[in-house]
Amino acid sequence: MRVIVTGGTGPIGRALVDSLASDLHEVIVLSRSPDRAPGVSSAVRVIGWDARSADGWGHLADGAGAIVNLAGESIAGLWTRQRKQ
Repeated sequence: MRVIVTGGTGPIGRALVDSLASDLHEVIVLSRSPDRAPGVSSAVRVIGWDARSADGWGHLADGAGAIVNLAGESIAGLWTRQRKQ
């Protein structure tokens, strides 16, 4: 099954991506910095994404079994007033 994952380079995303790849799924990670995607398995395809549109990857959604959105701000930091807004 083809699975597209945003946020696939974060701690939760990386665990999910590794698990899916080890189960021999076709895994595609969408990243704003594909050339700097740390810790991604060579079995996983990393594609650039502007985080606003389907430009460059939308065609891959056809036939995908799932699209998982884990992109966003890390909750690991302190909850400042600015971050809450």
